[in-house]
Amino acid sequence: MKIISDLHIHGRYSRATSKQLTISNLEKYARMKGLNLLGTGDFTHPEWFKELKKDLIFDDGVLKTSNGFCFIPQTEISLVYTDKGKGRRIHQVILAPDFEIVLQITEALKKRGRVDYDGRPIFKITSPELVEMMNSISPKIEIIPAHCLLPKTLIHTNYSLTEINKISAGDKVLTHNGVWQKVLKTYNRKYQGDIYHVIPFYFREGIKTTPEHPFLAIKTMKKCASTKGFCKMGCSQEKTCRRKHYLNYSPSWISAKNLENSDILLYPIIKETKDRTSINIYEYIGSFVKKKHKIKPFGSRGKGIKPIIPLNKETCRLIGYYLAEGYTNNRDAIGFCFHQQEKEYINDVINLIQQTFGISSPKIIHRNKSVELIYFSKLLLDFFSLLVYPNSKKCASTKKLPDFCLYLPREKQSELFRGWWRGDAGITSSQDLANQMKMICLRLKIIPSIYIETKEKFNSRKHITGKRTIIAKKDHYIFSNLSFYKDEFNLLSDKCFKRFKTKMNRKHGWIDNNYIYIPIKKIKKEKYSGNVFNLEVEKDNSYLSEFATIHNCWTPWFGMLGSMSGFDSLKECFQEKANKIHAIETGLSSDPAMNWRIKELDNKSILSFSDLHSFWPWRIGRECTIFDVNKLDYDSILKAIRNQEVVETIEFFPEEGKYHYDGHRNCGIVMNPKETKKHKGICPKCGKKLTLGVAYRVEELADREEGYKPSTAKPFKSLIPLSEVISGGLGAGVATQKTWKVYNDLQKLGNEMEILLEVPKEKLVSVCNERIADLIIKNREQKIKIEPGYDGVYGKPIFDGVPKKEIKHIPKQRSLGDF
Repeated sequence: MKIISDLHIHGRYSRATSKQLTISNLEKYARMKGLNLLGTGDFTHPEWFKELKKDLIFDDGVLKTSNGFCFIPQTEISLVYTDKGKGRRIHQVILAPDFEIVLQITEALKKRGRVDYDGRPIFKITSPELVEMMNSISPKIEIIPAHCLLPKTLIHTNYSLTEINKISAGDKVLTHNGVWQKVLKTYNRKYQGDIYHVIPFYFREGIKTTPEHPFLAIKTMKKCASTKGFCKMGCSQEKTCRRKHYLNYSPSWISAKNLENSDILLYPIIKETKDRTSINIYEYIGSFVKKKHKIKPFGSRGKGIKPIIPLNKETCRLIGYYLAEGYTNNRDAIGFCFHQQEKEYINDVINLIQQTFGISSPKIIHRNKSVELIYFSKLLLDFFSLLVYPNSKKCASTKKLPDFCLYLPREKQSELFRGWWRGDAGITSSQDLANQMKMICLRLKIIPSIYIETKEKFNSRKHITGKRTIIAKKDHYIFSNLSFYKDEFNLLSDKCFKRFKTKMNRKHGWIDNNYIYIPIKKIKKEKYSGNVFNLEVEKDNSYLSEFATIHNCWTPWFGMLGSMSGFDSLKECFQEKANKIHAIETGLSSDPAMNWRIKELDNKSILSFSDLHSFWPWRIGRECTIFDVNKLDYDSILKAIRNQEVVETIEFFPEEGKYHYDGHRNCGIVMNPKETKKHKGICPKCGKKLTLGVAYRVEELADREEGYKPSTAKPFKSLIPLSEVISGGLGAGVATQKTWKVYNDLQKLGNEMEILLEVPKEKLVSVCNERIADLIIKNREQKIKIEPGYDGVYGKPIFDGVPKKEIKHIPKQRSLGDF
């Protein structure tokens, strides 16, 4: 019996997964794809497990739906731990025979951590310990090593935030003196050893650094006899204290390894003030005609507006309102959406639009508990689109202040901040906007407490308005508290800031005209092996991260199987338990041929699965494993895995991954590993080190030449999903109606696997055009070339000799009512 399986999937309670991931949808699209066996995904999550128990029954050795489609219990967990002085982060796929064993696995894991916050929970368990734990529950449990994730770190550069490994010479960064200076040179080196995670008060995300990495900081006097804490300005005993050690404090560059809890970090305030009294509308709009003292959109009866508007405190407050509650329909209107109780703010916006632009009488829509103000004006659409959206994608997460707002006089910035806070109360999905508002707060002598709420955590609480559930697609940056060190512009008299007006004057740090001074809350020490980066900056030789002022190198990412760091072998990972590992999963970034070059894997089954986060046919089964068994049950599949009885695997082209080859995106340089070695890893254009890809990592680990094929090797095919082939043939998006129509027409000839691998061309052309039929045959014969990905650039299939163009879908920003 031929079994086409995808045994590494996720449920709808995992992070970054479709909330429509249900057993019924998985079954529907698996049948369309041609699969007849799926993993359940995420069986450790309590809510997903309830759905599995409700929708699946155990029948004749396997789980089945009411329609007879088969599933095997499967989950994935993340292990994060330190072993032999190295930090480890590895994902493991676990297969189990039945729900009884699943419950035992979950109970065992719950003793080591939580399982309810994510479908792929994290545990501080070593890989050998996990093997021993699973074997003690049941010898039928199978563990399959999977893949890992890579975090990034951000720098204030060119009025935005940029990952340090993407900064180039010529970019400008904000320095410790509160001014912008040019990057003269970037550096990148290998590092292995201790790193320090420094977490200050207010900015709880903190920063990870190498030990020698200097911070702009102050060493404090720790054991104050009066307060039992450290000596600081503004402490409870300041008035009666005779010593006042803080008067002798002096900032200096202090290495991370020499920092302690309660030492003070300094964060600069932008010094420059540059007023602007008006905005010329002509700079922001498209075609128009002049009508006396107003301008109107060309060829339209739309309302005219003033060509020059004042940039006063009122206009700044209006911009703040738009940043919080404004949106466009991408055609001919802008809107604001408020809660129905915010009548004061609604009237304020109506008056401000009238006063600033000369437009009155918006269309007012009452929906659920919200009120929308809609202004049909192409000119207002053009103006706000260019003012607050730096790129063509207009949504809440792309909103950003124009650069000149960071330098406006503080009285204008206070009104901008007031309007924004009235609308959003300090919550935004735009990382750039959050950091800009942080900078404005510091100029206003306010220190915000900022934390990041992931979209998964937000969605787990099920926010409902009316009959609709609000689903977050981006993380939220939340200003959870505002510490007012001064209130020069009477913000605290506004009811929206009322909760920050307290009788107690105790604060964690202090502030002056140049810096905020915030104490370190805690420091964690970890192990790291990988690349670290440094910048040489004009004059000041310092630069500002999202949450600290620094002067040297830090970690841009962690990884296990990539080129940066991690295990070099299964033996190193599982140690004495390595013989209990019977298979490895290739993942999307490698294929069996790449793994054949590593001798240690000769006695392991090589499996391929999709790791899907949604059920669409271009995701489900994009990688799958084919078995041939007498009976479809767990024991037969387990026997095939452990005895290397895999028939074949279907692979994603590893070249399509965005780190397959080596190169430099900014220089347009891409190289295969041999070319990289010839150039000694140096970019021939800029002279810097190349970003090394997965293929290079294989060269590092391989103990065989390229092209080697073991006698026990199983065949595999690399295929582009049918939806993508149709998309390339039509020049349309993969999820468009045009592509879906052809896909559904082809389903008359069989499922996707049959269409891609078996249906002859003469039958294909009966339901689709000849170009698409030709592409399907070329795909089957492995004749579609892939332009390899490198340095963050995805690889692209080349259809008919022309690289497939990336088709971007730009969604409009939605109003509250749309949710």
